[in-house]
Amino acid sequence: MNLLFILYTTGRCNLRCRYCGGSFDPETVPWNVKYSLKLLEEVFREGDSIAFYGGEPLLNRGFIREVMETFQAKHYIIQTNGLLLRNLDRRILERFDTILVSIDGGREITDANRGSGVYDRVLSSVRYVRSLGYAGDLVARMTITNGSDIYRDVSHLLDLGLFDHVHWQLSMIWVDRGDWRDLWGWIR
Repeated sequence: MNLLFILYTTGRCNLRCRYCGGSFDPETVPWNVKYSLKLLEEVFREGDSIAFYGGEPLLNRGFIREVMETFQAKHYIIQTNGLLLRNLDRRILERFDTILVSIDGGREITDANRGSGVYDRVLSSVRYVRSLGYAGDLVARMTITNGSDIYRDVSHLLDLGLFDHVHWQLSMIWVDRGDWRDLWGWIR
C-alpha cells in the first residue's frame, strides 16, 4: 500500500482571500516547520507520494527543496496560489507531477475573492510554467463562493488552454456569514 503524505510547509500566506483571511496565527499554525524530517524517514516508503500544502507552501521553498533532496517520492504535488512559481528553481518545478493553482474562475470573481490584480498575476505565472515546457498535470483549483457560477467559471478556465483539469470545492467558510444556512437554495 502506497501513502500520500501531505506536508504542511507554513501557516504563512502572501494573500488575504475573503474566505480564508491569509496567514494563520503563528501560535496556532506555525510559520516555520517545527518537525524533523527524521520522523518522516521512519514511515516513508518507496512508492509513497508527497504533497506540499500551506498557507502558501512556496513561502518555504527551502523546506520543499530539502524534502525533495531527502526523499525519492513516486509523485510530488503542490497546492499553491501560483504567485511565487517564478521563484521556484526550475529543477524543483520540473519534479512536480501535479501543480494545483488556486484561481476561482474569471478576473471578476478571482479578484473579488483574492485581491485586485491576482487573476492576471496567477495567469502570468501559469503561462511562465507552460513556457518552460512543464510536462506535469497543471490543475486550476477553484473555491466556489456566493458569486460563483460553476459552469461559467469552469468553462472559462478550461477555455484558457492553460490548465489540464479544473477541481472545485464549495467554500464552507462563506464570505457573507450565515449564507451557509441556505446552502441547498444556493446549489439549486
